[in-house]
Amino acid sequence: MDRLTAMNAFVRVVELGSFSAAAADLRVEQSTVSKWIAALEDELAARLIDRTTRQRRVTEAGQRFYQRAREIATSYAAAAAEVQDDERPRGRLRVSAPVVFGRLFVVPAAVRFLRRYPEVELDLRMSDRYVDLVEGGFDLAVRVGAPLDSSLRARTLARSRRHLVATPRYLARCGTPERPRQLSVHACLVHSGLAPGSPWVFRRGSRTQRVRVSARFAADNSEALLAMARASLGVAVLADWLVARDLERGRLVSLLPEYELPAAPVQALSAPGRRATPTVRAFADVLADFLAARRA
Repeated sequence: MDRLTAMNAFVRVVELGSFSAAAADLRVEQSTVSKWIAALEDELAARLIDRTTRQRRVTEAGQRFYQRAREIATSYAAAAAEVQDDERPRGRLRVSAPVVFGRLFVVPAAVRFLRRYPEVELDLRMSDRYVDLVEGGFDLAVRVGAPLDSSLRARTLARSRRHLVATPRYLARCGTPERPRQLSVHACLVHSGLAPGSPWVFRRGSRTQRVRVSARFAADNSEALLAMARASLGVAVLADWLVARDLERGRLVSLLPEYELPAAPVQALSAPGRRATPTVRAFADVLADFLAARRA
């Protein structure tokens, strides 16, 4: 048995969720993948995957082995890239991105990326939940806003301007705030992806004000916050690329224009201590160029 091949097959079974999907990805028969995993289990004297007629479940031992196997597979790919004659992007790339930003920016950028680099296989997972890059087996995570984990390697791709917004109807009913501290008596729509208790930050000249608001509604999805703001249920801080059309058409009003909301960084994050491969760098480059053209 080729241990590296069997280990890589196990990693693909865990990441793709089935033997058949892993077999298709590796371009081998499903029975071959099953034999590799069985041989691996025999050598390790441990059950890695519980198999029933209806489902496959990774065991606790399998989860521990996956973490190590994924690191080895990634290190091997990086080592192979270093000794290759060229730096062409190639191989498998696993990327995480938030749902709305992913749909509007990462997906169209990925189209350009795959057309430009035909030797790359891209696995894009979109979720607004926090994901652990190492546990999730991600090579790269695209995030809007400061990362919650400061140990991650971060490359800033763009900066996203933000607005404090509400509808004319809400303002007619509840009044228009003239100072940041007045937001404490308003219904606020808060992104729950922020660190708990994070204040809204406003700048005016050299002065910075941090206002803690109470959430009438909280969500980890920007489109959900936009829907609530459009329904006149409160005040929200949202990205320019999400609300520009509503502002142009008067459906939303930008509040406290004399104050500046710090722009949110759009970052490509990777695990610490892991060398960025040509494929990772190329994807970040393409996304950065796309964001610059779209002014995200």
